[in-house]
Amino acid sequence: MSPLLRRRLLLAALVLPLAGLMWLAARAGIASLYYFQAAFALDHWQQQAPAVADYQQAATAINQASALQPDNPHYLLMQAKINEWGWHSGYLNTEALAGNEALYQRAIALRPDWPVAYADYGYFLGFSQFRLTDAWTQMALARQHGAYLPQVQQKFLTLSFQYWPYWSAGQKAEIFKYLQQTLFGHLSGQAIALVRQFKLQRQSCLYLSRRAATEPQWPQVERQLCTEASPAP
Repeated sequence: MSPLLRRRLLLAALVLPLAGLMWLAARAGIASLYYFQAAFALDHWQQQAPAVADYQQAATAINQASALQPDNPHYLLMQAKINEWGWHSGYLNTEALAGNEALYQRAIALRPDWPVAYADYGYFLGFSQFRLTDAWTQMALARQHGAYLPQVQQKFLTLSFQYWPYWSAGQKAEIFKYLQQTLFGHLSGQAIALVRQFKLQRQSCLYLSRRAATEPQWPQVERQLCTEASPAP
């Protein structure tokens, strides 16, 4: 083999894997741009519900991100959330929304220790499907993997308080126990706001006065939750 041919073969052996890596990096970069476009839209919708064009644009972006990187759990979760906004806004029918369950399950399978995925899945099952037993199971997993994350706290307490009459005595005791832990942690403000929002001060304060009166933070929590007037809407 001539030296020239040997050099060309060696160069090809080096260039081809590099080109493959560059292509993969480019795909990842493009997918990331699509993802952040959808994430920005979702953030904006917290203040203002999307118009149909806004929803379609965000849905297209996250679908493209997932197509480029189908095994990215963040993209799958974002796709599910965009779908739910479409459903709540009347742009997506119930049959199409049913596909969300597979997105959540796939995201969890890819990242089984991700508490936010369990919390979002449980929230979806409760609010969109009214499958409260299944929702409770997913929320238990969310708390197991990340009880003190703000996303987990917000989703679990919102679901718990929204469907308060449907829970068993044992489940309500578990909710109160979790509430007690969060009220004496760094997310107490969010927990107090949710108790007030769902008008559960009386039940919460009765439980806490019996179970948490010896906690050093109890006087402050009692003042904020049980004695201070609720802020005007």
